[in-house]
Amino acid sequence: MHFNKYQERVIETGLKKSAKLVLPESSDPRVSLAKRELIDLGYELLEPQDFQGRKDQYRKNLEQEHFFSKLSDESKKKFMEDTLNFSMMMVSNGDADGLVAGAVTPTGDVLRAAIRIVGIKAESKWVSSSFFMISPSADKAYTFADCAVIPEPTSDQLASIAGESAVFHRLLSGEEPRVAFLSFSTKGSASHRRVTHVRHAVKTFSETHPDILHDGELQVDSAIVPAVASHKVNDSPLQGNASVLIFPTLDAGNIAYKITERLAGYTAWGPLLQGLNKPVHDLSRGCSSSDIFNVATIAAMQK
Repeated sequence: MHFNKYQERVIETGLKKSAKLVLPESSDPRVSLAKRELIDLGYELLEPQDFQGRKDQYRKNLEQEHFFSKLSDESKKKFMEDTLNFSMMMVSNGDADGLVAGAVTPTGDVLRAAIRIVGIKAESKWVSSSFFMISPSADKAYTFADCAVIPEPTSDQLASIAGESAVFHRLLSGEEPRVAFLSFSTKGSASHRRVTHVRHAVKTFSETHPDILHDGELQVDSAIVPAVASHKVNDSPLQGNASVLIFPTLDAGNIAYKITERLAGYTAWGPLLQGLNKPVHDLSRGCSSSDIFNVATIAAMQK
């Protein structure tokens, strides 16, 4: 297999960590192919059926969770028998280091299981997502967020999404993030409550992440095209070279990543979930085996 520089970075780092991964949707041929390729490279893949002896301990630990303790005995039995739920328990109990699902399971189901079983990090208030977008020539990469989880982020949520996404961009690219908060307005070119909303997010981010280069509100051309930035915002610290694009709504983010992938030929890694206690990542149901492979290598890198 031929790997671009971003894949080489992720794979080299992940293999050194000897992570144990679980991909519970093995019945799907795309998942099966990705698993074979991962194993051939040296990754360790776990199977839920090999951990049935841990079921009693998993259940005992789940009884401490409010949502589970309120279920009927029959509902608890069904919950434990669900392969996705059981695989999440493997991660939460430390038997697996990361999980990737969503090739056949809707995003909502993956998220619900992850939040309930794996849980949200103490320092995070929300779970969000990002996509790592690699150009056809693999000479540049962007991070798009949020494209899969929060439909209408508050200003505080936008600031949080930007912080989590900046960390992910640095991890995957090895480069310092340059964050742009996107809008249909560039620095006051339009007046609207949605523009004000983004400005508030920028203010919050400036207070919480003063060390990360950022700007906003910006139209996308002002964020990523130096020639446009020189005319519209020549005093912007980004100078038209943003690498982390924060979209104001899920509509905008989801549409943007799919257009970039399908029309511009970019490779999309994700949705990469942010804010959970352990590495758990979702997939688009339109994913390829290569997409699954790439996201799994990221989960391993995060151990």
